[in-house]
Amino acid sequence: RFFTEYQALVHARTGRTAAFEALARFRRRDGREIAPSRVFSVLHADPALLLRAELTLKLHQVEHAPNAALFVNLDPDSWSRAGDRHRNPFLALFSSSSKKIVVEVTEAMATADAVRSQTMISALRGRQIAVALDDVGAANGLLSFDAIADAEVLKFDRSLLPRMGHPRSRALVQALVRMCTETGARSVMEGVETTAEFVLARDLGFDFVQGFLFRDRARVALR
Repeated sequence: RFFTEYQALVHARTGRTAAFEALARFRRRDGREIAPSRVFSVLHADPALLLRAELTLKLHQVEHAPNAALFVNLDPDSWSRAGDRHRNPFLALFSSSSKKIVVEVTEAMATADAVRSQTMISALRGRQIAVALDDVGAANGLLSFDAIADAEVLKFDRSLLPRMGHPRSRALVQALVRMCTETGARSVMEGVETTAEFVLARDLGFDFVQGFLFRDRARVALR
């Protein structure tokens, strides 16, 4: 059993909802929810099942999305399993949607994952589908030059918020946010849970914020 939760991305200056991120949620037959990480851990052990599940999830997420820009997560393993860029069903789905789709990509430390991510990014950009680099600044992330150059959106990991009291960390984040502004990319601060964190993200120059503070704006699409 699965359903989709759409989390709001909020404009840091106006406070208006600008987009939504589609997140897969799972539950048992008795209604109890299951952590997505547990589900995907099992799915990765069976590549064919992972592909089938990801296609089903993405179809549901795109079909039931609110009328706004839509951020979706796409696993590079699923992408590779789906076929080349000319016959890839994910490309067909995102290209045919009337909504603006932004595909989130997370670069992992493993070289093979980074290579698959770059291949996927290249194909997405070839179809004029926007790409967001997720978890920027996360402990297990890999912030490569190519990934930054290719991404239309940089989403900064929630773990950075507690570190903004450190001058060097704050200066580094501000430099990356300025880079986004100067190159036409957009910046998102994830994990915003309090009004103080919202004000901090705004003062740092972020374009958008996302997190528990805006839980009342979330929407759910059941299957």
